[in-house]
Amino acid sequence: MLELTPNLNMNSKKALYVQLYEYIKKEIKDGSIVPFTKLPAKRKLAIHLQVSKNTVEAAYEQLLAEGYIESILRKGYFVCKIELFCMQD
Repeated sequence: MLELTPNLNMNSKKALYVQLYEYIKKEIKDGSIVPFTKLPAKRKLAIHLQVSKNTVEAAYEQLLAEGYIESILRKGYFVCKIELFCMQD
């Protein structure tokens, strides 16, 4: 499993899901997370980061909306190839 370890600031005015979203987006753009990599399950990542599942879900939803990741039913979330961006259903 891909290990994501963002430094989330609980005291920041910026929402936790935004911090997580920005971290994952940067990692994808920088090439640290390569295309077709499976992202951690929402529940597992929430437990690992000690945040609510809703925080992870909101970050993933934003990444989905912008085409950085895609959701494959019963398989999980995967990073898209940035040049192509994932097609939204």
